[in-house]
Amino acid sequence: MDDARKIRTSELRYRRLFEAAQDGILILDAETGMITDVNPFLIKMLGYSREEFMQKRLWEVGAFKDIEASHAAFQALQKNEYIRYDGLPLRAKGGRLVDVEFVSNVYLVGGEKVIQCNIRDITERKQAQDALLKSEALLREQSVRDHLTGVFNRRYMEETLERELLRAARKRLPLGVIMLDVDHFKPFNDTYGHAAGDAILRELGSLLLKHVRGEDIACRYGGDEFIIVLPDASREVTFERAELICEYARQLQIQFEGKTLAKITLSLGVAIFPDNGTTSATLLRSVDTALYHAKRERRGRVVVADQ
Repeated sequence: MDDARKIRTSELRYRRLFEAAQDGILILDAETGMITDVNPFLIKMLGYSREEFMQKRLWEVGAFKDIEASHAAFQALQKNEYIRYDGLPLRAKGGRLVDVEFVSNVYLVGGEKVIQCNIRDITERKQAQDALLKSEALLREQSVRDHLTGVFNRRYMEETLERELLRAARKRLPLGVIMLDVDHFKPFNDTYGHAAGDAILRELGSLLLKHVRGEDIACRYGGDEFIIVLPDASREVTFERAELICEYARQLQIQFEGKTLAKITLSLGVAIFPDNGTTSATLLRSVDTALYHAKRERRGRVVVADQ
């Protein structure tokens, strides 16, 4: 077989592979980025006709953030013999983004440099990965939340309080802690049942989530006791927040089995780092004592720990 025939046979074999490939293939002019050839699989994947592809440069198909980014990506293709991108979005004809695995190779054809881009649709793989990440995030969220009230659980609060105390000490900032519980909760439970008690706790959890700052940590400490950690909050700010929560609780109208339950009141204690303690143990002891005084003196009020 003469050389010319060998070349024709090789070209025919390549063309058959090119046409039958189950991945998308683009051939680019290495100087201009213009698309010079495209296989049927990519035409089907992105929805452009062959003629429409031939009128485009690579960056008109790739969903790059801006022109500068697209040119930088093309320059990288020109300089490197092999480049691989995982999760690169390409824009289909209708505007839909298709996540692809993108592999480029640079080689010479008749003395001219061309870039071949092999493109694999990884949309399903990406969706599966995203679903897994969401599932893992949900599991992490569930592991730190109290399932009944939606606020953080005790373990998360204790870990976070330790971290926030270290930060407050390092930066010489105050930190407020509020401890609260529902007045006469046990008699209420005994009278109306635990399901009604759970309804109160759920409403209280919603109230706290609604009326704390984004950086605050509200948690269910146990039973009907809740704790709120307020980073960078002074005594005045913490006291005002406790007073507001106390007032909001008085306004709650809690529905249970089609009936409005009796009004509830809260007792709240307030303690401040470093005045009332420099460790989590001493600070929690101080706020617990303040809560005890609030319940002993007159329920439905806020008491601040002694300095």
